[in-house]
This record gives sequence, C-alpha cells and structure tokens, in this order.
Amino acid sequence: MNKLLLGAALAASMLAAAPAANAAINVVLPPAAADGSITAEFGQSGIAFGAFNHTFNFTFPSAGTASTGVTSIKVSGKPSTNIDFTSVTLNGKAFAITNGVFDLATLDDWAVPAGVQTLVVQGTSGGNGSYTVDLAFAPVPEPATWAMMIIGFGAAGSMVRARRKLVPTVA
Repeated sequence: MNKLLLGAALAASMLAAAPAANAAINVVLPPAAADGSITAEFGQSGIAFGAFNHTFNFTFPSAGTASTGVTSIKVSGKPSTNIDFTSVTLNGKAFAITNGVFDLATLDDWAVPAGVQTLVVQGTSGGNGSYTVDLAFAPVPEPATWAMMIIGFGAAGSMVRARRKLVPTVA
C-alpha cells in the first residue's frame, strides 16, 4: 500500500513539475471591424531543436469563414532557423502544407462556428525556428439581414413591374 501511495505521489509530482511547453496558448483577438471581420497575427519564436507541438485557442464572436496561413522562412546558411511543418489543423481540419525555404500551411475559406477555435501546429525545428500565423475571419450574415435583402429585391421587382403597366404602348 505504501509503495502504491509513493508511486502515485511521485507521478503527481512529475506531472506538476512538467514544463508547460505543450500547454494551450490563449490568443486574444483584436476587436471586430464594423463589418464584423477580424484579422490577427501571432506565432512562436525561439523554438528549440526537435519536434514541437503548439496549441492556440481563440474565440470567434459568431459563425463565419476563416482563412489561415502559417509561414516560416529559413535564413540562408542558418539551418537552426529551419522549420518543417508536419501537421497544422484548425478545429481538426488539416491544412495544405508545403515545406522548403519558405514553409507554408494554408486553409482557405473554411466554415467555422461561433466560440472557441483550436489551432494546432506541429513540426520540427532546427534549434532556433519561428513561424507566424495570419488569420482572417468574416462573419456569415444574420438571417434577418438575408431576409431584408430578399424583401428589398422583391420590392424593387414589384416597382419595375408596376411601372411597366403604367407606360402606354404605341400601336
């Protein structure tokens, strides 16, 4: 029984002392523009040699579409600055990845729900790597906005039709 308690205490202390390197990073996005769109830039630098796994959480105020690019540039003659992406996902949706001198992972016009979003960036670093995340969000118009637009088109069509009836035809 004492060995079990000692083992549990040791495991708990190891978890408590574990580095927070893989802890989620909460990103506070800037306020939305007048049209509801949001653009933001964030990332990581000084990434140690070897594999990395970074998780970013941020919140969208409404449902919409997001386009995201994750980029890294290898400095010529400096292999320590090299980053190779192995996986990049937004809410589980995989990005298209291209690795080389310019590393790029992209996801364009993907539907996202309102609320907390999770971006996971995984890869390897040469020892002093960095990358930047560029994010663009556009909200989906509210149903009331769509209804007003449809009513407006209907009213314009009715006016054109009524005007045709008033114009006399020459025979």
